[in-house]
Amino acid sequence: MESIKQRQVAKLIQIAMSELAQKEISTILEGAMLTVSGVRITPDLFTVRIYVSIYNHPKPEEILHNLDKNNKLIRGLLGNKIKNKVRSIPQLEFFKDDTLEDVQQLERIFDEIKKKDAEIEKLRDKNSEEAD
Repeated sequence: MESIKQRQVAKLIQIAMSELAQKEISTILEGAMLTVSGVRITPDLFTVRIYVSIYNHPKPEEILHNLDKNNKLIRGLLGNKIKNKVRSIPQLEFFKDDTLEDVQQLERIFDEIKKKDAEIEKLRDKNSEEAD
């Protein structure tokens, strides 16, 4: 269970990271679009896990690697944004959020099921007409 302080700091970091992704770390992103989909912070407020969705790039893992490689730079930029609101700037850990991809995959599966159901229904209708 997250404390109120954890939720406040996580929300603050999520907003600041979203702004950084739009403006200041575009070279790291290599033209990819990045969305900060979630932020979780440890109870001691020293480590933050940032979940990102990466779009418009053939190799999203490469962007994730770039974020990890430039961790110090990003942490410094984040620190400049939130330094007056927190005591210390937490360590950053980046994780790829596959939720949207999972939803799209499920939608494709459901579409296939609907198509097969429609085909089966047509065959049933055809068979019942022939039986009459």
